[in-house]
Amino acid sequence: MPSIYLTKSLWSYKFRKLTYLIRAIGAYGFLNLTIFLKRLLNPNKTFIGILLAEHLGDIVASEPIIDALHKKFQDAEIYWIVKPVFAPILIKHPGLSKVILETNLLFSILISRKNTFTEFYNLHLNELRKDPYFGTKLVNPYAEELDLTIHNYYKSSNLLGNFSRLCHLNLNQTAPSIFIEQAKLKLPFNGNYWVLHRKSTDLNREWQDENWIQLLDLLTTDYGINVVEIGTNEPLNYSSKNFLNLVGKTNIEETCMLIKSAHFFMGIDSGPTHIANAFKIPALILCGHFANFKKYMSYSGAYQEKGGIAHIYFNASGSTRELPFLEVWEELQKTILTSKSLALKAV
Repeated sequence: MPSIYLTKSLWSYKFRKLTYLIRAIGAYGFLNLTIFLKRLLNPNKTFIGILLAEHLGDIVASEPIIDALHKKFQDAEIYWIVKPVFAPILIKHPGLSKVILETNLLFSILISRKNTFTEFYNLHLNELRKDPYFGTKLVNPYAEELDLTIHNYYKSSNLLGNFSRLCHLNLNQTAPSIFIEQAKLKLPFNGNYWVLHRKSTDLNREWQDENWIQLLDLLTTDYGINVVEIGTNEPLNYSSKNFLNLVGKTNIEETCMLIKSAHFFMGIDSGPTHIANAFKIPALILCGHFANFKKYMSYSGAYQEKGGIAHIYFNASGSTRELPFLEVWEELQKTILTSKSLALKAV
């Protein structure tokens, strides 16, 4: 009996692998043929491909590249390859001719190796993406030529600066923009609330939950501030009439609307924080040592400005997780007092 199950499992794996391969080759061939025909019909136009399939924060941070490429190539059509989950961030962008959904990683590996675009920019760094069936890595030779790696990218610039270098541009201060469809979601608390985002893919980039709970007790009980938590998983175990947990309950469009309409944003270095930056929401962002970076700047635009609407507070001696509660509470009060566009809602 075990051998029968093993045989079925093996054939099932082979079928998935074959399907995966066929889908990748089919999508690859169709895209190349489409761009080839477009170039034949429009020989004077520049067709640009951008490959940045993940992550949310990276995609938002690199948005100014679109306008910069249009200025560099006066008559251009720009196509952006992205994972389906992140496509809503780009679909409504007026500077993009089309958003190409990444069929699978093998498709992106093939298109990065050879394509029919006039110009093609792979914005992924090496050592990050590996095909699950064939073990092939997504390689970026130009990043290697620039000596831009996952170990040093924050030492030279912010995210926009690094992504723009991969496009032969020099950007690091331009503010990102988000063009997204208005979501049909009733705003909580009559639109008067703060937004909280506290989860990361790296535990050391998170602040401890007991500290968030203590902070929420002060904000909701002592100051009567309404707080909405957003995210995709692991909601905070907290209850209050002034607290609404929407973790895992909103799509990207709804999340953007919640952030755009908020009075204030509290969180860590994450994708939603980049959205808050794009919408210029006053904020306190907690950061600390990350990988081999003791100090770094992710943002361009509003959150990059010293003394501006956001305070990027670093733990100089360790990770975000190690930040003491009282230290953060003091910084939050300073941020509130110095933010010109924020009126603290007191009871």
